[in-house]
Amino acid sequence: GYASYAWEHDHEGVRYLDNTPGFVAAFPNTNAGDMSPNLNLKPGSGPTEDEFENTRIIGERQLDKAREVYAGARPVTGGVDSRLTYVDMENVTVRGEYTTDGKEQRTCPAVVGASTLAGSVEDGPAIPGFEEGTRTPVASIIDALRVDTPSWLATCQYPKASLIPTGLLSNVHPVTPKILPLQIMKIGELYLVAGPGEFTITAGLRVRRTVAQELGVPLERVLLQGYANAYSQYVTTPEEYETQNYEGGSTLYGRNTLPAYQQEYARVAASLRQGTAIGRGTAPPDESARQFTFQTGVVYDNPPLGKSFGSVLTAPASSYARGSTATVEFATGHPKNNVRRGSTFLEVQRLEAGSWVRVLDDGDWETTYRWTRINGLTGTSKATVTWAIGADTAPGTYRIVHHGDAKNLLGKITPFTGASPTFTVSG
Repeated sequence: GYASYAWEHDHEGVRYLDNTPGFVAAFPNTNAGDMSPNLNLKPGSGPTEDEFENTRIIGERQLDKAREVYAGARPVTGGVDSRLTYVDMENVTVRGEYTTDGKEQRTCPAVVGASTLAGSVEDGPAIPGFEEGTRTPVASIIDALRVDTPSWLATCQYPKASLIPTGLLSNVHPVTPKILPLQIMKIGELYLVAGPGEFTITAGLRVRRTVAQELGVPLERVLLQGYANAYSQYVTTPEEYETQNYEGGSTLYGRNTLPAYQQEYARVAASLRQGTAIGRGTAPPDESARQFTFQTGVVYDNPPLGKSFGSVLTAPASSYARGSTATVEFATGHPKNNVRRGSTFLEVQRLEAGSWVRVLDDGDWETTYRWTRINGLTGTSKATVTWAIGADTAPGTYRIVHHGDAKNLLGKITPFTGASPTFTVSG
């Protein structure tokens, strides 16, 4: 995100297209299942109503704190080690030492709850009419889906209102995972718990405490790395599960999902601490051949009538002052034809000694690239490129270049490049 970009680009001078970066700033997600950047509790809002400004402000807050911590950092010492095991999360017997009532409990076959359809207040509703905290079945939806949930499973998942018992549909087509990879990695004095889902803040803290206790190390040396190795939606605490907000409805394996994770991660941690092998368990089946997508793909592209790909549809002004924004529109193809990894959709070029030199690309914060389908039937599209001209921009002659790819009716993809008329930037 912005924090990584600003540290690498602004502080370390990394230019992604020029050479191999000599510095990488990673801001990985930990137990972020109930975190949101929408500070005003609605999508895209907070602290301002401008999504780009919000990204910059929040990113700078993260960056400032990270650099403060980094200033006092020291190299880790020690070796590297790892343990990984596969666990059938639908069939875990959880010992009383990990449950809230001290009694042996079980996880359940996966169920997607009705409150999942509500979405969350801060990140936006999913389907109108549904609210977080839904604990009663929604008959019309259940009937429409024609999926029955047996009483024993409803009891196991209580108080979740069952929408789709995905764990019972595996023989038809796997919808949610059953067997998940649980891993702990040791990097010197740091331990990373790889979690295959979105753990809430408190759920992640409990896993960290369990692992730290088993390893006999301070809590701050154990971090949970979420969204790792697989994805199984959310993981809440049993108390959070009771409220059946969006995250609870999306906790697949029932109220004891987190206690099961704590128990199994303790087993992995014990193996790591003792230096012993751990049984890998049964790996999940390879379902790659059965995957499907709702994406239609690109059918074909056409330029607007009388234009060619890369033609300028809206030209820039002849001159700009620092602090203003230059905008150019090009006839283009669908960006999914070529996502240009290791390349760029745009360049801001400056004329230097008779040659055009790239000074900015689509990896720079000052530039934006927006693709718009003009007409789906004819396959015409436009690319809108903007450049917010910084106060430190050198005066001179500039142009904006667009790189794209177009697909014809036969499926052939052809690259193209278009350039805007020149314009000047003055102080």
